Amino acid sequence: MDESVRQSALDRALDDTASLVLLYQPIHDARTGAIYGAEALLRQRRESGELRSAHVISQAAERSPGPELFALDNMLVKKAYTDAAAWQSRFDVRLNVNLSPREFQEGDVLGRLRELVTSCGVDTTHVNLEITETSYIKKPKETMKVLDDLRELGISLWLDDFGTGHSSLTHLQHFPISGVKVPGSFVKELPDDKRCRAITAGIIRMAHDVGIEVIAEEIETEAQLECLREMECDYIQGFLFSKPMECGDFLKKLENSR
Repeated sequence: MDESVRQSALDRALDDTASLVLLYQPIHDARTGAIYGAEALLRQRRESGELRSAHVISQAAERSPGPELFALDNMLVKKAYTDAAAWQSRFDVRLNVNLSPREFQEGDVLGRLRELVTSCGVDTTHVNLEITETSYIKKPKETMKVLDDLRELGISLWLDDFGTGHSSLTHLQHFPISGVKVPGSFVKELPDDKRCRAITAGIIRMAHDVGIEVIAEEIETEAQLECLREMECDYIQGFLFSKPMECGDFLKKLENSR
């Protein structure tokens, strides 16, 4: 897609922020099925009311040299924190929210998150911040200080798409990571693909050996779930249990699960 088309889509979205919707996909305890938390996912609502992927908008914001990315991230994180504060007052449930790699390279991520935490009243001990290794690979020393400060704020740090980067193991050794997410590219081939099975089992075993937890994404079949349970995966996320839903529907799901 042409960059001008992406930028145009981003500009329209920022002019009409009401069209941007945060959905929440529940994350479940792999053993009991209980709701552990939910990941915030960005979608865009068409005029027809249909929700569609906001990938083009996110991609444009990431590539834009201007402040659009930070404006978008600020709006979405504020919305996610506000929603989470509402459900945290009633339920012991975590929020998983993604943060752009550029936030660590160019933005005052610590200052902005600290301000949002204060204004939204979210319980930071129930927030998991999902980051990718590209978030800090360019400036590892500078990023280490930011990650340590985020941990001091009470926020847990999770590595998204673990195992797809060239230096994931090194990051586990040096950075204050609380958990990792096994990407759907591995999970979707379970349980039949021997290589994906070995890789996934290895990630889970290694994570547990160093004292961190694991979420597996994109579980769609009972066979995948049983395989992950055998591997002692901690948490699972996918259409087998729940599709992404609006905050009100997520609250109803929490109420019905009591």
